[in-house]
Amino acid sequence: MRSGSTRTPSTVSTASTASTASTASTASTASTASTPSTASTTSTASTASTASTTSTAPTAPTTSTTTTTPATTTAPTTTTTPATTTAPTTTTAPTTTASLSGIYWNATRTQYWGTGSSSGLITGSLNQTSMPTGLYIDSNNNLYIGDSGNDRVIMQSLSITTNAPGGIIAAGSTNISGNSSFSNLFSTGVRYLFVDSSQNLYVADAFNNRVMRWASGASSGLMVAGDGTFGSTLNQVYSPYGIWVDSSLNIFVAEYQLHRVTKWAPGATAGIIVAGISNSAGNTTNKLAYPAGLYYDEANQDLYIANSATSTSTVMKWHIGDLNGTVVAGVAGAYGNTATQLKSPMGITLDQWNNLYVADRSNSRVQLICNGTTTGITIAGSGASGSSVTTISAPYDVKLDSQLNLYVSDNSGSRISKFRKY
Repeated sequence: MRSGSTRTPSTVSTASTASTASTASTASTASTASTPSTASTTSTASTASTASTTSTAPTAPTTSTTTTTPATTTAPTTTTTPATTTAPTTTTAPTTTASLSGIYWNATRTQYWGTGSSSGLITGSLNQTSMPTGLYIDSNNNLYIGDSGNDRVIMQSLSITTNAPGGIIAAGSTNISGNSSFSNLFSTGVRYLFVDSSQNLYVADAFNNRVMRWASGASSGLMVAGDGTFGSTLNQVYSPYGIWVDSSLNIFVAEYQLHRVTKWAPGATAGIIVAGISNSAGNTTNKLAYPAGLYYDEANQDLYIANSATSTSTVMKWHIGDLNGTVVAGVAGAYGNTATQLKSPMGITLDQWNNLYVADRSNSRVQLICNGTTTGITIAGSGASGSSVTTISAPYDVKLDSQLNLYVSDNSGSRISKFRKY
């Protein structure tokens, strides 16, 4: 671990300039070479320091305040009063400001997948990727990677070591694109992914305007949302991005170009609108603006939706059945790089305590917004695009494994970065 390189995020917010026009956020194709490194530096994220006690499993993270009570004959001791009713137990970590009451991430990434080459694919090796997009980690600890530049989805066991060529093609065909008449081919429009409890893989095939489902081991897929043409009728999906499948196999689709989220029942030939107004972007609470990443909290029936339009740059929580959503991250109409702002957010995920993780694309960082707060904590990236082991470039998606290690699809860097949790 490199001494003196821990990160303590600032919570100072600055005034933002409002904008009401929404613009499309598009994937960057620029790439930056990167050199794999396993050097470690602790990433820290909190506004208050806490004492650490050893624990073997993560516990409910909270932001916390500290009070100091002087001891009579020894150095002062600190006690921690949690901000919520759940008292966290901290884990032992290097001496630094605590993040999430003792949960730390290494600020130095491990290049888990890809070479950092702009071409990504050179000889067909399965440890390379080009312009990676969506990620998904299934219940069997397999990582799925949307390898959009190579027209395929790769599946890799997380038990495999860094950059080991042990993956398989789970969907698509290497460097062979196709239109909607093909059931086994994508264009470079592979966006976000989902895997259900039966190991069926769902792929948002944006340029072919459809969502495809691939059974485990299948050589071709089945179209389960959309008809392969673009348009605004409810039997169509126009540029699908974020997707989610609930326990009843309903499919939620974030339609990027139509500024709406639709729900498709199993076997349905048309969807219903559950968030946004079709073909109407905006910053008001009843509208979406180029929705990208999607997460569904089924227990509470809440959709989390990333509005990727630069002029909007928010994440909204939208309860199923409501006509309006609530901004839970970012400032509507005021993008920026302060702790309370985002700029073109893309992929999102939640942990078991409903803390929100955001791929803050145009700020080249990953932000953590603790449940019940609106101030972000930078846990990956430096805020500047680059190829060093502490930077990420245009992050497209974020996922956590069962140990809370963080995986980031580094779209412009053509790599998957792993930030280890302590």
